[in-house]
Amino acid sequence: MASSAVEEAPQRGVTSSASRKVDLPPGLKLLPPEKLDLRSDKEIAEWLQQRHSVASDKNVWAFWHSGFKNMPPWVQRNIINWVRRLGPEWTVHVLDYVPDSETSVYHYVDASYFPDAFNNRTMDGPYVGQHSGDLVRLPLIWLYGGVWIDAGTFLFRHIDDICWKKLEDDSTPYEMAGFVIEMRPGVECMLNGFIAAKRNNPFIKRWHDIYIALWKGVTNAIGFHKHPLLKHLPLMSPPVDKLNCPDLNVMMESFTDYLAHFMSFERLRKLIDPSDGFNGPEYYSKRMLLAPALQETFYFQQVTGWTGTRQFELLTVKRTGKGVLKDEKWEAAEAFVNDALANTSTMKLSHGPPGALDSFLADLWDSKEHQDKDNIEGTFAAYLRYGSVHFDQTREIVPLKFDLTTEEILHKGILEPKNG
Repeated sequence: MASSAVEEAPQRGVTSSASRKVDLPPGLKLLPPEKLDLRSDKEIAEWLQQRHSVASDKNVWAFWHSGFKNMPPWVQRNIINWVRRLGPEWTVHVLDYVPDSETSVYHYVDASYFPDAFNNRTMDGPYVGQHSGDLVRLPLIWLYGGVWIDAGTFLFRHIDDICWKKLEDDSTPYEMAGFVIEMRPGVECMLNGFIAAKRNNPFIKRWHDIYIALWKGVTNAIGFHKHPLLKHLPLMSPPVDKLNCPDLNVMMESFTDYLAHFMSFERLRKLIDPSDGFNGPEYYSKRMLLAPALQETFYFQQVTGWTGTRQFELLTVKRTGKGVLKDEKWEAAEAFVNDALANTSTMKLSHGPPGALDSFLADLWDSKEHQDKDNIEGTFAAYLRYGSVHFDQTREIVPLKFDLTTEEILHKGILEPKNG
């Protein structure tokens, strides 16, 4: 299919040059400007630091422990672009854990939804920020509905088209949506970096109840894999060969502790509660709109061998301007970015667990030396940002189907140990 030439208008706060020709690759079309929020970056950033009322279930929730103004610049730009891309029908809320903050999570969620370690600010260990996010995401969806998106995520497709239209459509069975990946050979696990559901979702509430039970009387997640509610589940052990991933330089016990929020999901999806009849396997197989994470959020990782250094090199290549040489590296960068824009819903950048991989793009962009490298005009990184806002995908996301008949089902209450 031939690419079509369109005018690339300057995006406020992202590009400052005059309009220029862009060749849209196959699978993409240009979004009309009237669908976008056309406020400047500065205006949107100021708006994000204000508290917003909840008018509907169309909310995007994100969290940064120390607040929006303390996010790395590339993360701030992610969220500003969500606002611009999603337009006025969706409200983006960025909450924090800062005392007396205008955007404190406590303005939205009562302390009773959190464990003592969170409320008393006694959480410790290496993952306080990540696990704080794990504690706040589900109550927000339970109480208000919407979509949780991890702040380090590029959004390449409108949430309506990823999942929300189907969640709203009474003719479909779907009540919850997300992305899944093999965390054990042959066993798909839903990630928690993108979770969508309307308010009062029965799975969301039970999932959170399991997770906060792990935190009773403790201040960190060390040893969670041995907790009575989780110890019957095998340790996480991703099949790195199938994921095109190098061996993870981390012990699976600590990796499983780090991902205890995933493990809580695993417990619930394999559980039938005799006390109220809640059927996790049936809910998982029939009520969840699930798509493959290797396609929809980690595609960029898979095609680069999970190396942040390689991703950084490709995205810093100059795409346009004087002296641009369209050599092998340029062609590789173009293929990488065009593929991402047309064929994956999100690009989730993470920082950990530290040392698990040889490099993380998020760490590189966090550094003072490279904190503008995600947005230098004329680079493929800037074009990726521009396309994430101005281009629309034409492909259809096909939900996965699961055969759960071979898995062990636990007939217990959600907070009842297997052998208790």
